[in-house]
Amino acid sequence: MSLIVDFTKIDEVAKKELNQYQEMIGYYMMAIGMGEITEKNHLEVYARLVLLQASTLDSSKPWITLRMVKGLINARFNIAFESKAKFSTRMMKATLREVERLEAKESKEVA
Repeated sequence: MSLIVDFTKIDEVAKKELNQYQEMIGYYMMAIGMGEITEKNHLEVYARLVLLQASTLDSSKPWITLRMVKGLINARFNIAFESKAKFSTRMMKATLREVERLEAKESKEVA
């Protein structure tokens, strides 16, 4: 199934600014398990993006800012919703794998 990103109902300024990133934003939404950005869930969307970034042990902030997420309110994606519990568990496992990978790398460097 193809990724569908629908920006038709988002803020016009945001549409002009973010239209070129539609596909990338769609992939991020897939990674966080959210099929839409609404007034009610936009803070959760941003929080999940922050957790996704943290799971890679990258200390930088996500390139999608809270302001951008607010501009994307009413955007829709053909992505299945993932509960907070399932998402949190997946991020914890991903972070643990990254920590283990980092530890193995450091062990090889010391040897």
